[in-house]
Amino acid sequence: MFILLSQLLTSDRADGTPVASIAGEQKTFGDFRAEVADLTARIRARGVDRLVLATESSYAFASGFLAGLQADCRIIIPPNALPGMLAHFVNADCPLLSDIDDAGGDHLIFINGTTGGEAAFAALDPDRCQLDFYTSGSTGMPKRVPKSLGQIEDELVVLDQTWGAQLTGAATLGTVSHQHIFGLYFKCLLPLCEGRLFFPETFEIWEELLAAAPPGACFVSSPAHLTRIPPMDPLPKERAAPVIFTAGGPLPFDAAQASAAAFGPLPTEVYGSTETGGVAHRQQRDPKTPFTPLPGMQTRVDERGLLSVKSRYTEGGDWDATNDIADRLPDGGFILSGRANQFVKIEGKRISLAEVEKYLSCSALVKEAAAFILGGGRETLVAVVELSDAGWAQHAEMGAFRLGRALRRELAPNLENAAMPKRWRFVERLPVNAQGKRQRLALNELFTGGDGAD
Repeated sequence: MFILLSQLLTSDRADGTPVASIAGEQKTFGDFRAEVADLTARIRARGVDRLVLATESSYAFASGFLAGLQADCRIIIPPNALPGMLAHFVNADCPLLSDIDDAGGDHLIFINGTTGGEAAFAALDPDRCQLDFYTSGSTGMPKRVPKSLGQIEDELVVLDQTWGAQLTGAATLGTVSHQHIFGLYFKCLLPLCEGRLFFPETFEIWEELLAAAPPGACFVSSPAHLTRIPPMDPLPKERAAPVIFTAGGPLPFDAAQASAAAFGPLPTEVYGSTETGGVAHRQQRDPKTPFTPLPGMQTRVDERGLLSVKSRYTEGGDWDATNDIADRLPDGGFILSGRANQFVKIEGKRISLAEVEKYLSCSALVKEAAAFILGGGRETLVAVVELSDAGWAQHAEMGAFRLGRALRRELAPNLENAAMPKRWRFVERLPVNAQGKRQRLALNELFTGGDGAD
């Protein structure tokens, strides 16, 4: 049964209800309430009204999330728990709530599963409970996105109405971090509200996830992970197929089909962002499958082709402009055709970076590519290429410079000279964050030194 987060700790949910599977042991709702009570008491003892929540475990995050709100704190959620990121936020008046015992120094409130501290739970006022999410942003600097618990609950209600029946009894496992809003909702908070078991760790390797997953599980993944499913036999037909959700970027059509071949169902792609929440969903039965808006979500496209969305959980309930170019259908659905910042002017010509990446990825030498403008002085079109095995063989034979020239020759039948990358970097893997999104700063830094094809 779905229970709102604001009412969960004061609800009549049975103490024996499974919450999380940790190293083969199950944590029950009774365990969870006792740990949240102890943590709430320890937060109150600090006498603070703000705290930073960053954890390795999704179970620790869930307990810290509710304990912080019960202690009347505003919760700051950074995109990761790296020391450099935490340094932006953590201080004596804003301690770190975490299960990482060497983080935060003297300002750490440790989430260690202790019980014994008593705290009287009260139903929370969703509109008074405030949180600040932070995204890495295109520049790498944290960008603040405020949300109320009420907005979060509104979205979780919509997700439950849309997929709750399909997810009944499904244990959830994920390859994405709960520090990002997609992972937080689908991997952690939605199972908690629905009374379903979830696995708190972030699985980096598909084989480990599949070994842990019970039949009929829910997989929460990123497009980056779904494009790297290892060679494997399809799951047995007699085993209940998983439900797969993905978000964070476009999922290539071929990757959607490969996922269905391996696991059974097509992945459900959720389009959205930290700012907008979940906007729409689709399963790619063909390359032009449109996105269908989630209940309560409105869409429109302006004269430039930019998509805007509006719902109860966009800021102020107002229209929020995205950076995506879309073709809108009469029923409100839409087909994405690229990012606005994927179009640049070079030598007076309008160049699609997505098109450059697409044609690079068609090469047998390339697994994946990122094309972008390198600033500083004269702006230059550059490419970072994740090579295939064949590509690395060519790299060893001819070197980086000549390989860049060879790729330019492959692009020539489809792209103008202005759209040809002028500088190249070849990598084992494109730098991405825990959500599978490309890290622009890391991509830029590849051109500040090191071997390349300049």
